[in-house]
Amino acid sequence: MRNLVRREGSSFFLQKADGRFYPDFLCQLPEKYGKPGTILAVEYKGADRWLSAEDDRLIGGLWANLSEGRCRFVMIKDKRWDWIEEHLK
Repeated sequence: MRNLVRREGSSFFLQKADGRFYPDFLCQLPEKYGKPGTILAVEYKGADRWLSAEDDRLIGGLWANLSEGRCRFVMIKDKRWDWIEEHLK
């Protein structure tokens, strides 16, 4: 589902030191990809914004690592949607 940015009570965000990071998409994964109810957050960046998004990749990775397998995060660029499938393996 598309994550609606800055919608009170309905947006998902990760808090950063300098603001909030709103991943573009949130998905509840089927059990074959992890524990029941596992959430995947997906962020898309164009190649021109990839380097400047490193802090978003770090906070997304930290969120996933601290979740004990309940959450996963992937950032893709250049319409490389296949990276999602690679990440889920």
